[in-house]
Amino acid sequence: MLLCEITINAVVFYVSIDGIQSDGSLLTHNWKPRIIGIDAPQLNIPCTHGGYAQMAFGSISFTPELFSGDWPPPVSCPIGLYYTDTTEAVRETIFEGTAHLSTYNRESITYSLYGPSYDETIADATAYNNTLNVILTTILTSIAEITTVNTTYARVTSPNVIHTTAGVQLAIDLASNIAAFYSHLIYVIGDTAYLVDMKRDNGSRTLTEFKFYATPKYIYNPPIALLKCTYDVSEYQAASSYAYGSTESVSPYHTTEANIEAALADIVAIANAPRASFDMPMIAGNFPKLGEKITFPDTSNVEDLSTYIRARKLSYDFINDCITIEGDGVIAA
Repeated sequence: MLLCEITINAVVFYVSIDGIQSDGSLLTHNWKPRIIGIDAPQLNIPCTHGGYAQMAFGSISFTPELFSGDWPPPVSCPIGLYYTDTTEAVRETIFEGTAHLSTYNRESITYSLYGPSYDETIADATAYNNTLNVILTTILTSIAEITTVNTTYARVTSPNVIHTTAGVQLAIDLASNIAAFYSHLIYVIGDTAYLVDMKRDNGSRTLTEFKFYATPKYIYNPPIALLKCTYDVSEYQAASSYAYGSTESVSPYHTTEANIEAALADIVAIANAPRASFDMPMIAGNFPKLGEKITFPDTSNVEDLSTYIRARKLSYDFINDCITIEGDGVIAA
């Protein structure tokens, strides 16, 4: 069930879609039926080979009763979205941020949702020469809202990074770009940033066909034939087995040929990997994480398939109580 805490003129209101009464043990508050509709939030990395995963939010609509005594509705409200199928104590945090008024009439009030904004910057000509773990910890903890970087599932041997900034950059953008070049993703929960190697499993689980919904979809993106980057007038490349694919370019975060070409090869392998998408039920305390390896069978095709993916995109459908998971991996008979 979706739980929403919205603060209107310094008063916290507890609301939901269908309305849930406190029973004194499972639920502490009475969650009144004030939500009319909500777009499915999506947590997604910015490119196929990694970077900082941001939650993309649409809008949420409420009944006018929620704003009785606070009319017209306030322009901006703190808001939190949570999910539980048991108790408030084990609820999953989906979103905490700001609701900004979009439209309202006699029947509904619609707010757009905005997540945290990291506005700290890195100065021009800042030089870095250390491991990926050390450098990203330095950059990310310069952001006030991030106090810790968890590197448990970063690459076992952290790659070396050599880079000097050209111009002032947002710290979160610089961290995202460096992570993506080395095929790592970043996501933030609370005040902790998690750095995950795209080639490692951020935990794992195996599903039976009774634990996911509908028909899995198998996806093959247009292939990359050649990936290039340039440093100090020299061009470096990584080619795939697809001669008919596209030619793409990235910015390097190292200065030597071997390091750059190793990073390019990782990017090509991940970008050209097959992908799959499927739905699984929401279970509080058991939401998948980005980078988690999920293995599942599919015996409803002409021939049976056994697939695993590492989750790269999560979409939360509160209306149907399911999570859509998409990622790259291996599809095999």
